[in-house]
Formats: sequence, C-alpha cells, structure tokens
Amino acid sequence: MSEKTFKTMKNRVLGASNAEKMAPGDIVTWKSWEISLNDEVFEVREGLLVDVFEAKRGINDVFIAKILPFGDEKHIELPLISIKKSTKKDYL
Repeated sequence: MSEKTFKTMKNRVLGASNAEKMAPGDIVTWKSWEISLNDEVFEVREGLLVDVFEAKRGINDVFIAKILPFGDEKHIELPLISIKKSTKKDYL
C-alpha cells in the first residue's frame, strides 16, 4: 500500500464504520474467555448496547461500546470492533 492510501482514510477513528450500524438499545454479541475451576471456554456472550462513545487508547482514537451483559448487573466496555449485532429476533 502506498502512503497516499493512509493519508486519505475516510474513518479517522477505529470502529467508525461499525458505529454507523449500531445504536443504543441494540442486542449485541461478542466472544469472551470464560474461566471456571475445571476448564477454559471461548463462548459467545450477549447483552444490550447502552452507549457508544469515542475514547483515546494509547495514541489512537477508538469507538467503545458500553454493554449491559444479560444476566449481569455491571456494565462492561469493549472496543466496538469486537462486537456485532445479534441475529436473534423477537417474534411476539
């Protein structure tokens, strides 16, 4: 890739393209290590997207997702690029 490619990037913040597709209230999924006394499991987690905000991580600007995981009382914050919208539907 040439230097020109990097100088003309349309997204100046990591996760900007995902930020356009997601909004608070969306159900999202992400993969996470779950460690118990017996084993380590890489599982898919789900939760409610509460907020999306821009933050400085090192020298880069990154979009961060604030999520309330289902079955938990504490919010977590993950880089927006590591989550995606859930494909589950409510048929009621």
